[in-house]
Amino acid sequence: MLLKNLPGLLYNIGSKSLDPDYLYVTNIWRRAEILTEFKAQISMFVEDNVRDGERPEDVATRLYRNPFYNWTIFIINDITDYYAQWPRSVTQLQDFINQKYSNPQATKHHVTTEVKDASNNIIVPAGKVVPSNFQVSYYNGSTTVTANPVVSVTNAMYETELNSKKQNIQVIKPNLIEDFVAEYKALLLKGKITTIAGGTSDINM
Repeated sequence: MLLKNLPGLLYNIGSKSLDPDYLYVTNIWRRAEILTEFKAQISMFVEDNVRDGERPEDVATRLYRNPFYNWTIFIINDITDYYAQWPRSVTQLQDFINQKYSNPQATKHHVTTEVKDASNNIIVPAGKVVPSNFQVSYYNGSTTVTANPVVSVTNAMYETELNSKKQNIQVIKPNLIEDFVAEYKALLLKGKITTIAGGTSDINM
């Protein structure tokens, strides 16, 4: 389902594994125009944090009591590559870092720490990638101050931060999930889609 280069995909938009309701969708990942309508309705969404080791079906079960609504999480968060875009568990992340880097504790780059003047104005924001010798001079009320607000970020720290950001996702509010599924299905059916109900004969919709 997540292989976006496939010319067509079987997509279970139903709510059960037995007697599923499949849609055969041509290039389903070309969905920007469909999502535009939904994403304008900000009240439909809420932030969620993926727990350690959770897969999309686990999140769907926790929120909707239905693992087969995992596809809504992919859709809303524009996830087309599960392995690259879904957060890794602590164990998976450690294995990934060890395989990717010969020295996980080596410095990957340097970033700024926040600098404020005497009036509490931000002179340098935190988190900007800069050279290790980056300096800034600013007037601090009575004198000019020169600072080197730089810290090093290791390979492990970098990958951990990236993974942490992936844990923050958008989801459909549980009380609106059924409405979303029904409306999304209706929009998909406006294209070249064939419904295969219960694995029996094709039904054109």
